[in-house]
Amino acid sequence: MKKPDDVLQILAIGLDSFSIETIKRSFKENGLNYQISFLHDLGELSTYSRKELDAIFFFSNRQSQKTIQDIRKINLEYPRTAITLLSTRADHLGIVGAFRAGLFDFLMLPIDENEIRTVIYRLQLHEAIQSGMWNPERAVLHLFSRPESFSAIQDISASLNQYLNLFFQIEKHVLYSSQMEMLIEIQGQFKLSDHQFKRIKRFLKDPSGLIFGLRFYADKFHFLVKTGENQFSYLIARNTSDFAIHDILSDYLSNVLKTSLSILSESKKVDEIRLLSLTDEVTGLFNQRKLVEDLELHIARYAHDKQPFTLLFIDIDYFKNVNDQFGHVVGSQLLIDMATVLKAELRSSDLVYRYGGDEFIVLLPKSNVEESKRIAVRISEVVKGAEFNIDHDKKYRLSLSIGIAEFPSDADSAKSIIEFADKMMYMSKKSGRGKVFHITEVVA
Repeated sequence: MKKPDDVLQILAIGLDSFSIETIKRSFKENGLNYQISFLHDLGELSTYSRKELDAIFFFSNRQSQKTIQDIRKINLEYPRTAITLLSTRADHLGIVGAFRAGLFDFLMLPIDENEIRTVIYRLQLHEAIQSGMWNPERAVLHLFSRPESFSAIQDISASLNQYLNLFFQIEKHVLYSSQMEMLIEIQGQFKLSDHQFKRIKRFLKDPSGLIFGLRFYADKFHFLVKTGENQFSYLIARNTSDFAIHDILSDYLSNVLKTSLSILSESKKVDEIRLLSLTDEVTGLFNQRKLVEDLELHIARYAHDKQPFTLLFIDIDYFKNVNDQFGHVVGSQLLIDMATVLKAELRSSDLVYRYGGDEFIVLLPKSNVEESKRIAVRISEVVKGAEFNIDHDKKYRLSLSIGIAEFPSDADSAKSIIEFADKMMYMSKKSGRGKVFHITEVVA
């Protein structure tokens, strides 16, 4: 653990001046010396010259998956550094994913002084771990104690990266975006025999393999790591610990990695089966079951964030005529085309469902009626202006009747908001079809 007179090397990325001053004050109150550097955003990290850091404070309000990718990027550059995420967004699933990707701690903005004191205390403990007081077995137990928590191969690889950096100094790290690119470069560098080349190819195909040793020397190790789906790293590591390489890269570690990968594979199969049960087989959109699940989730969130949301209930006008004139195969293709149009006209955060027959529902998170009207009108106009293919040489035009419902002003349960939106859609049809309707207002 660092002594009080040691200097902690801190990097702040994207933080506002108030947060920076709060962090500085807390380090001083804890009697710790520090040197803090600043980057405006993560894009500047590649040009940052300091190689050793004790802690990184990183601000992000991006979508969860993008934040997780950013944390993985930081962790690859500074695997021994404690990364603390600061955000105004308390997305539980996103935070869990960030910890899986290598996050050390999380702070909600504005910073609570008690919370930052806790982070600093944990940083002091973290330094004890990073200084080499853990043996390989204890480190494996710590980093892989809950293999069921890994949601992607990137998560397991991130934990392996943390493990390796406890004992090795990484001297070279090359990331490849394709298997072929990596094989060509490795073959050229090591002049592999046919047998060695076949062994590497078997490793790449093996779903239970994550790390592959290329060369061992007295204190240096050349190896490959799978870092994601069709992503690979080549690393050169120097052993800086008191343990032998074969103790660090033991059968125990190998078995734990295989177990983690096996559990991940089984979990993916379960997820795929579940996704099929929540997906419409014609359009590939979510179905009624998923709609109800998502509505219950957003209703539960409303109790905390008080953010309204809206539904669009969409019906294709005179769609029965399509099936009667051209058959159900053509009708199904038009439904697929309509799903494509809806997804193209919506935000990434919006959710689209096939409710049944020629009916679709769109869930617009954190949207009110006025915003939803604008979105609904835009969708309606795009569809009216589009020409849909019937066979090879025929074109067909469609229109939509759209009803709007807002939670909680129009309805206060999953069932009632669907019913309300359905009634609004029915009123749209009564008003002449091809319209958007809410309560008493019809929008052409």
